[in-house]
Amino acid sequence: MWVSLVGLSVFAVTILRFFPGSWLSDKYFLNGIVGYAPIILIFYSVVYFFGLPTLQYFRLPRISLKTVFAILVASPLALGSIFHTGNEYKSWKLTICGAVFVLFIGFGEEMLSRGFVYGVLSRFGQYKAMFASSLMFGLMHINVYIPGNLGWDTYWHVTSTFGFGLIMCALMIVTRSIWVPVVFHALADWTVPFGKRAPKSVENTIDNSSVWHHLISPLFELSFSIVGVILILLINRAQPAQWMYRVALKWKLIKPEYVLTT
Repeated sequence: MWVSLVGLSVFAVTILRFFPGSWLSDKYFLNGIVGYAPIILIFYSVVYFFGLPTLQYFRLPRISLKTVFAILVASPLALGSIFHTGNEYKSWKLTICGAVFVLFIGFGEEMLSRGFVYGVLSRFGQYKAMFASSLMFGLMHINVYIPGNLGWDTYWHVTSTFGFGLIMCALMIVTRSIWVPVVFHALADWTVPFGKRAPKSVENTIDNSSVWHHLISPLFELSFSIVGVILILLINRAQPAQWMYRVALKWKLIKPEYVLTT
């Protein structure tokens, strides 16, 4: 199990790192879409043919107060990227291509991390699967910085994506659908094709921040993600009917006998 898990994950990272490359087209979006297409096909096939537990999440989300609450808690992840002041849209054609590109990112990475990795690890329990699959999801983003750019930015990126993975797992569990994390993932990556790139002179500015600052800063963002996950999972365990009865009783909308008899 572990060999197949690590092997397929490394294979996916290799595809995203080296395939298809600029030889296919000079269009960045098209290269990315073609690169994610085999990820989607391969890991959906694995989930389907091996009947992983996550196959139950390949359906439309359930409509409930819990779903609405979970989406509201996670909404800042998407809204912050969509309304980022640094976004730019050069033409409607590029905007459509960029939207398709981020949808493929969301579909491919969720299929790999939530559909496959979480599905394989769910045999060890829900929380262990959430932690381990999110950690692997974070570590896979190291490929962006290989071979010569490993540093504090890598640490920040891995920590950030680890927290993001936890929230996506919680969304999938509460909504009973992988499609909600797919859409959220796509929207959260909105700045990937549309965000303005900083000039090289700015990117290469010497950072004099302390080691402690670099070590602690990403943990604040991670703490907010963990709080969001806890809120989403708590509302998933709650029984709305019970608290609705308590509120109605407090405001004297019903009689105590009604609560006892029901």
